Amino acid sequence: MNAKEFINRVVLITLKNKASFEGILIDVSDEWCYLKYIPVDYVVDGYVLISQRYIVTIETADDDGFKENILRLKRMISKKSTVLNIDHHVELLSDLQDKIGIIKIELKDHNKAYIGEINLVREHSFKVHLFSPNATWLQVESFLFKEVRAIYFDEDYINSLRLILPPVMADSK
Repeated sequence: MNAKEFINRVVLITLKNKASFEGILIDVSDEWCYLKYIPVDYVVDGYVLISQRYIVTIETADDDGFKENILRLKRMISKKSTVLNIDHHVELLSDLQDKIGIIKIELKDHNKAYIGEINLVREHSFKVHLFSPNATWLQVESFLFKEVRAIYFDEDYINSLRLILPPVMADSK
């Protein structure tokens, strides 16, 4: 079955390392899967973009439609999402830089994540001005697109830190 047929459905995405993501599929391309992220039960917490290079399967997660029905009643499935160009990584990161700003990046090792503001987008990499869990600005770090497993945005954790994040000093960018 073509993954496009699962748009606006609850899906389970299994990765090569056996980890999985559950969410409402918004869009899919050859490079990325774009989901409203469901970390647990019927809770939708932001969005996640998952690199196709790490995906093994995409399947419907809810055989009887129970979870989908609850999420429809909560109006989580019908809500409009930020339109992103997921066809190419450069356009995607440029869209995120213009429309979102602050993201969380997960690399091959899912045990470590980086949070920061997109600073610069290049053909094979991008730079992010990182900040700490205490909402203090750190260094600017480069990331290769091919090493990014997932990109999260508009989730509660990021939005909470954004509330207390001090402005960036011009010379620290």
